[in-house]
Amino acid sequence: MLQSGTEPNVAGMATFDGVCVDFTKMKATLDERPIHLTSLEFKILKFFLQNAERVVSREELLKEAFGYLDYPSDTVNDHILHLRQKLERDPSHPIHFCTVRGAGYKFRA
Repeated sequence: MLQSGTEPNVAGMATFDGVCVDFTKMKATLDERPIHLTSLEFKILKFFLQNAERVVSREELLKEAFGYLDYPSDTVNDHILHLRQKLERDPSHPIHFCTVRGAGYKFRA
């Protein structure tokens, strides 16, 4: 299994802060409790893991993770909110899915 802050390995697994994700089986746990993620949330999470510590714009997320060229940016905000609610220990004070005002988001493992 991967250490924090690294992208998914060949087996499609990644871990950070008690979160364990198996992308090939589309399963996720937080402290060994199952967490339901949608297929789009898995795509977004994988993109963030592959681009950890880098600021990613909403437009880049729409293009690379969502597969859209034009879509309301509120949709991106909603999905990030859902990931925070599911994977952050304190969603009101996120440490992994961070907003970079005026630029987008940054994932920190």
